[in-house]
Amino acid sequence: MIADKMCILRAQVLSSGKDTSRTFTLVAFSEKGSTQPKNGGMKEMNKKYIQIAAIISFFLIAILQLSAKGASNPGEIKRLTYSGNNVVHYPCLSDDGRWMIYTVEIKDEEETIMAIRVMNVGDGKEKELFRDGEKKAPTPFEDASLLVGSKPPVLSGNGRVAVFSLSLGEPENILDHYLAVVNIDGTNFRVIPFPIKRLEGKNLKSLEFTSGDWERLSNYAVSSDGERIACVLKGHLGPKRYGNPGGIILLDASTQEQRTLLAPDFDDKGWEWPSFPCRPLIGGGWAFALSGDGQKIVFGAQSSADKIDYDLYIVNWNGKEIKRITDFHDRWFSLADISHDGEKIAFFYNGRKKQGIGTYTVNSEGKDLKLIKSRLAPRVELFDMSGDGKFILFKHIYKGMILNLNTGVEMVAFDESTPGYAKGLTPMDFPRIPAFWSPKIISHRGDRILLAGPPQGKETPEIYILNIDVE
Repeated sequence: MIADKMCILRAQVLSSGKDTSRTFTLVAFSEKGSTQPKNGGMKEMNKKYIQIAAIISFFLIAILQLSAKGASNPGEIKRLTYSGNNVVHYPCLSDDGRWMIYTVEIKDEEETIMAIRVMNVGDGKEKELFRDGEKKAPTPFEDASLLVGSKPPVLSGNGRVAVFSLSLGEPENILDHYLAVVNIDGTNFRVIPFPIKRLEGKNLKSLEFTSGDWERLSNYAVSSDGERIACVLKGHLGPKRYGNPGGIILLDASTQEQRTLLAPDFDDKGWEWPSFPCRPLIGGGWAFALSGDGQKIVFGAQSSADKIDYDLYIVNWNGKEIKRITDFHDRWFSLADISHDGEKIAFFYNGRKKQGIGTYTVNSEGKDLKLIKSRLAPRVELFDMSGDGKFILFKHIYKGMILNLNTGVEMVAFDESTPGYAKGLTPMDFPRIPAFWSPKIISHRGDRILLAGPPQGKETPEIYILNIDVE
């Protein structure tokens, strides 16, 4: 008799994407009360059942491996733009991942025209908000046409307001001189200049100033409701003998009221900083961010008379309580991002001091500084942080990676096996951006991410959206 005879096989699969494992017990057979076979039948029966169990086990493990693969790469990629011979640049995503803004380079015979477009990600419908030459500049440059600026357009978190720079065309040829603010339905288009408060009341003609405005926008960030815009500006429209100042201006989008947060004085001989911090980092933007609630601004600035002594600072929108939140004494803070509530800051440090190059997090009080490490990549090179402050987006070779800051769990957001991956001339990647410009390509919850890559048969990239389960 064979009493309760069983052949049990166990299969375990470790999910590479989530910190979980799965163990399954397979009961190949179970016989009770049967008569023991004669003349070696028992041996043959065992052999037969083991073969059957092995076959079942093979298929089970194969299924589990596929399941594990899906867990490590659960995303799906959808193409958003079909630009043909045109070229798309600099996409930006709303908090809920439903709206996208981007720049398009339109090839018109031998002429190239730049335009700003906004798209409903769900249905792909688009609206063009501005095109080169559509408007003339305000006084005193009314003879010049307005052109799309060199900086990436920014979309408010709620997806209702678009912000982008405008350059002055011929004969002025001044890059990124104005800021355009417009509702995504095309209404309430505003062209905003930035006068330098320190030059008000001065005899600009005797000082040889063409205008009392800041010359160029270097960076800008907008609150989720589109009401508050923080701007970094540099230079002025005057003779070079005065030097080139930089400053931070806070703009109320509704009233167009401006307030100077950080800027030098002017004493007819040149620009002078009265106190520290001074000289905000303006080279292409550098570390600069505004919290989604519009309450806190993060920026880099010089901390002492030592010209290379820089650190990161945080300040309230009202301009009060400026606080230094790092102690690196070095200017190489390439990128910075801040959570919607202003409590968590992530930044990429590219210098050689402290713990070294990499992505760090710190809170708004300047405490709990932490170097973020990866189990897979040599270091985490910050690309973007989700608005809830939970996820960091970075790249490892040609894989898109997400790291959960709360749990430390890493996940492959996309790779060549992700459904919808564009197999063009170059691998799919995060969208290219100007140096030292913080992109906004991940949704508030981290479940939608903008990608770029050339589809098969096309040399230039298109824009895609990755939908991913981050829970």
